[in-house]
Amino acid sequence: MKMITSSAIAAVLLSLSACSPSASNAELDEAKKKIASLEAELALEKAKNPSSSVTASASSAAVASSTAVAEAAPTGKQWHYDASEDKMDGATTYYAHVYSTNSVNFSFPYSGEQNATLTLRSGKRQGRDVMFSIRKGQILCHSYQDCTVLVRFDDEKAVNYPAVGAADNSSETIFLRNYDKFVAKLKKAKRVRISIDIYHQGAPVFEFDVSGFDGEKYQPKNS
Repeated sequence: MKMITSSAIAAVLLSLSACSPSASNAELDEAKKKIASLEAELALEKAKNPSSSVTASASSAAVASSTAVAEAAPTGKQWHYDASEDKMDGATTYYAHVYSTNSVNFSFPYSGEQNATLTLRSGKRQGRDVMFSIRKGQILCHSYQDCTVLVRFDDEKAVNYPAVGAADNSSETIFLRNYDKFVAKLKKAKRVRISIDIYHQGAPVFEFDVSGFDGEKYQPKNS
């Protein structure tokens, strides 16, 4: 479609002003009618086509929105699933773990940024466990002696879960009790926060994105 510009109107005005005094009234009237027609068409085009700056802004917003959607990670991809054969009884042990979305930096000698790991384990000999672990540091929860861990699912009220330290006296891993209750809540949640006492580090809060947990990938029904 032909675009009507202000320069086109200016050209008509220029030709009108250049008309000789002897120009007929019919010629002058024709020029005025042409100007009125051009102005009307220009007004109509402006109404149909917003200013370029507004159009550009809308286009940029659309591109940014599309990029954000494209870069968003698919739900559940943060979960990692694994299985291994128990060398003692030949049974399969299943694992599902996810890393915390936040990290901490403890003081010396455990300095250095690190995440926590939340792991589910199910096996014939080991039983079923919810494990929380860090790479370095001393979790204040000893072997064969219960401690308390504060857990919050989504925006629910935080509750205490009993836990126990690892049998090998490792200070980086603990086992939360009430597996069935924990997993049932996890399956319905999108986020889990866990606060635990760590020697000389207070009780930092670790957040886990648990959305999209796939029970079939964790422990296939046909296994």
